[in-house]
Amino acid sequence: MSAPMMMDRKKMLVAAMIAAGLLFLMIGAILVDVSRTVLAGNPPPADQVISYENLGRVWGPAVAHFGIFLFVLGLVAAALMLEDIDVFVRLFLLIVAFVALLLVLAGSTTIFG
Repeated sequence: MSAPMMMDRKKMLVAAMIAAGLLFLMIGAILVDVSRTVLAGNPPPADQVISYENLGRVWGPAVAHFGIFLFVLGLVAAALMLEDIDVFVRLFLLIVAFVALLLVLAGSTTIFG
């Protein structure tokens, strides 16, 4: 028996997926921004330049796309699994998930600018 304000497992799973998706999306954007930093002083060695390029072109978008996948999956799971929310809220969650999916399909330049 749980208190009325406690969330059940479905709600916790949905909230965790949405939060993890946003967290991974933020980490991916941070990785891309770190790769674009310009260090003052002497030019960096070639291996450091290559690692910065890999950070911005491979790891940042990969982490961000995993984050947007979790985010969309969490929104769809919220719309399908949570029966106690209003029908229009469920429809809105599906529309937001569809728009987020369109952002991914349009390319990662829409995510990072």
